[in-house]
Amino acid sequence: MRRIGIIGAGQAGLYLGISLVDAGYAVTLFSEFTPESILNGKLMATPNLLPDALQLERQLGLAFWDDQFPGCNQLCNDVCDSDGNLALVVSSTLERCWQAVDQRLKFSCWMQEFVRRGGELVIRTMTPRDLEECVQNYDLVVVSTGRGSLKTLFERDAQRSIHGKPKRHLAAVIVTGLKGESMAEHTIKLTTLPGIGEIFQFPFYDKSKNSSHTIFFEAHPGGTMDRFSQIQSGQQLLEVSKKLMEQLTPWDYEVIKDMELTDELAWLRGVITPTVRQPVGRLPDGARVMGIGDAVILNDPIAGQGANNATKMAHLVVQRIIDHGNRRFDESWMQAVFDEFWEYCQYANALADCLLTPPAHLQELVVAMAQNPEVARDYINGVNHPPSLFPWFFEPEETKKYLAQKNTKGVGSDYSTSQLSQTQLLVRAR
Repeated sequence: MRRIGIIGAGQAGLYLGISLVDAGYAVTLFSEFTPESILNGKLMATPNLLPDALQLERQLGLAFWDDQFPGCNQLCNDVCDSDGNLALVVSSTLERCWQAVDQRLKFSCWMQEFVRRGGELVIRTMTPRDLEECVQNYDLVVVSTGRGSLKTLFERDAQRSIHGKPKRHLAAVIVTGLKGESMAEHTIKLTTLPGIGEIFQFPFYDKSKNSSHTIFFEAHPGGTMDRFSQIQSGQQLLEVSKKLMEQLTPWDYEVIKDMELTDELAWLRGVITPTVRQPVGRLPDGARVMGIGDAVILNDPIAGQGANNATKMAHLVVQRIIDHGNRRFDESWMQAVFDEFWEYCQYANALADCLLTPPAHLQELVVAMAQNPEVARDYINGVNHPPSLFPWFFEPEETKKYLAQKNTKGVGSDYSTSQLSQTQLLVRAR
């Protein structure tokens, strides 16, 4: 029986570990934290799992919350003009639900499930020196966490990493007490504020196994929304969140003004510099380990790709481990598997980069989404499977061809940029 060591009990590491145990491998998962400490700890992230990634979880028997929390089936995007006025609304039904489950609940349950299925769980903080011992004891060691000293194992890929600093400052609260039709039980709400940032609001399955909501801020550094750097408590962030929404999205304030934290640790703030790293980590003694998930591809959450990429990459790695049989997992194999995944992931990264630094033609596409439900549907399906956005979403000339095929005019015809800032174009695509 081949032995696999996995460092990190997050989305990628747990999916990989459980999959390999089911496939008959001897798997040891190293985690800094126990399931209990994760469940009772601080909020880590608030990802929405998209249909393709959710299907992979279901195939593995890990969708424990489907019956209680099927997820979201509507998407609404309020787009503001340069003066902060509501200018455009894109609203669409999702063909398949998106689902956001508290990772504290999810990972603690998955760790227990990993052990139940026959995996070995070791609670231990690993360093590069510790990995040297691991390499001697396992056929393959996979690092799925970019925390601490382990991220130094994987060299930054300068060609694929176009950002040298964070593009957004992030903050989120998990809350109850929202009201009003604009925060319907199954609706993802996005507010786009050019030059200021983005606000996401969506239903969330909290660790207490109750329905709640996430309010997630993506603030332009130094801008009006960027008020999070000195926050030291969830209650403080809650009050700042209310004040920001009262100022920036007053049409939503009645909905959120009475919101309360689900628990005192249900908040986060921080920054992420989107980074792609080389997939082969070199240990001090010259041995090699493989990186997956956040260890090698770290995304800003604006496009919702991080946890979804982690799942899809782990799924591919499982398949390639099985295909490799009893052969040695050498550096060339590690690089080849990463390169195969990058053929997909390059489009996920391009989508996030496009949203972080919107090109001029993106405004034309957003107006088209409001006018034509087919355009909105194609974009939403592209968030789930980014390769389908190429080339029409990314390249201006291809955008023109695409919109012509859809018989949709966009900004360049009926609405100029200056007109859009003065016009209330409240069109709903259904």
